[in-house]
Amino acid sequence: MNRCNIIILLYFASSIFINAQDISPLSPDSKKETSIYGFVRSGFYCGIDDSKDKLNLPSAYSDFALKLETGDGTRFKGFTDLRFRYGTEFNKSVNRLDLREAYITVNGNTWDISAGQKIIKWGRADFTNPTQKLSPQNLISRSTDHEDMDMGNLLMDARWYPSPVISIEAVAIPYFRSSVLLIDPLDLPSYIKINQIESLVTDKNMFTYGLKADLHVKGIDLSLSWFDGYDPMPGIALTNFSIDTIGYIPFPSAALSAKPYKIKNIGFDFETILGSFGLRGEAAWTIPYLSCKTNDYVPCREIKWVAGVDWMKGNWRITGEYSGKAIPDFEPSAVEPLIGTEIDPSMLATLLSIPGFDLEEYIRQQVSTFNRLYNYQLEKSYHSAGLRVETDLFHGNLTPSVTTLYNFTSRDLMVMPELIWKPADAFTITAGGEFFSGRKGSVYDIVDEFMNCFKLGLKVNF
Repeated sequence: MNRCNIIILLYFASSIFINAQDISPLSPDSKKETSIYGFVRSGFYCGIDDSKDKLNLPSAYSDFALKLETGDGTRFKGFTDLRFRYGTEFNKSVNRLDLREAYITVNGNTWDISAGQKIIKWGRADFTNPTQKLSPQNLISRSTDHEDMDMGNLLMDARWYPSPVISIEAVAIPYFRSSVLLIDPLDLPSYIKINQIESLVTDKNMFTYGLKADLHVKGIDLSLSWFDGYDPMPGIALTNFSIDTIGYIPFPSAALSAKPYKIKNIGFDFETILGSFGLRGEAAWTIPYLSCKTNDYVPCREIKWVAGVDWMKGNWRITGEYSGKAIPDFEPSAVEPLIGTEIDPSMLATLLSIPGFDLEEYIRQQVSTFNRLYNYQLEKSYHSAGLRVETDLFHGNLTPSVTTLYNFTSRDLMVMPELIWKPADAFTITAGGEFFSGRKGSVYDIVDEFMNCFKLGLKVNF
C-alpha cells in the first residue's frame, strides 16, 4: 500500500465516520469544557570532570510547561503541551520553546481520529520496546520526569472499534523527526565531526505508516503490529573525507552525518495476570530496506524478544524483565571500534606507513563498526535484564526506587537510584543519580563521562 492510497483511505474513512453520526461532533449544542494547567520546574545535574577530578555542574535549567485541554467531553477534544526551557545542557546554553504535543481528536460511536503533534507509544514492556517505532526519543534528556524522553511526531491516527474485544489502529506520519542519539554530547577528535538532524525532515519521500490490531479477551490483551517507514533512530554515515598532505604528517578530516533508513517492523505483544503477578512480553522482526553490507549506516536484520513480570505486595513494587536479540545475517566486524575512544597516534602512524593502506576505507569501516556497536550488533546475539524495586512510605509522600539495567553480552550497566518526596500536594522534590559503566570501548564506557550524574529537581504544579 503506497503513501497516496493510505492518505486517501484515512481521508475517506474519516469523512464516512463523521457523516454517519446523528449529531455533528462540532454541534453548537455541545458543552465546551476547558482546563489550563502545567508546572514550573528547576533541575540541577552534577557530574565529575575526569580531567580535573572535580565536581562540575554541566546541566542546570528552569522549565515552564503550559497545558491546555478543551472539548465537549464526548465528541471532540483538543490538547496542547507547550514547554519553555532556559539554562544549560552539557555545558552548552539552552533557550528553547518546544511544542511537545498539540493535536485534535474527534470521537464517533465506534471510532476516533487524531491529527497533529502527538506521542504514540506501542508495546507493553517496561524497559525495552521492540515494537515501538512511531515516536522518536531524546536519549540524553535532562529531566527528572522520565516521560520527557518521549518526543511527538506530526501525524494522523485513526482507530476503529468494531466490537468490544477488537480495535484497529492506523497511523500516518508524512515527515521524519529524528531521535536525539545517546552520543550527541560526545567529545570527538578535532578531525571528526558528526552532523545531527536538528529539525523536521520534510522530504516528500519520508512517509511512514503503522497498523495495529488489538484483541482484548478475558484475562489477556494481545496486539499485532506492522510498521513500514523510517526508524526514528538514524544511523551514522561517512559523508566527506579528505587528507591534508601539506604538512610533514598527513592530517585526515572526516565528516559524519546522521542518516535515516527505512525498515519494516513486524511486532507482537501481550499482557496478562497470573495470580499476584503481571506478565507481559513483546517480539519483533526488523527488516531494513537496504543491506547493511553495502550501506554502513544501516543496521542488519534482527529479531528481538522481551519477557517481563511485575509483582506488588503492600507498598512494594518489583518489576523484572529479560530481553534478547539475534542477528540472522551476522558477520564479524572488519575492524575494532575506535570512534569515541582515545586513539593512539603511534598506531595511526603505523597504519599509514603500510604500503597501499587506504585510510578512507579504514575510516569507512570504523563508521560501519561504530553503527554496529551503537545498535548492539557486534555479536551474533545479545542478552540483557532489567530490575526496578520501589516502595511508598509515609502514606505515599516518599517514594524511593532503584532501576538497574545490565547487558550480559556487552557488559553495559546502568544504575538509577531515585527518591521522590512530596512535602505538599503541588510540590515535588526529586533526588537521585544516573550511573553508566561498561568494558572498554562499549557504548556505556563511551558515554559515562558526560551521562554519569547526581541530580536534583524541584517541581510545582498548578
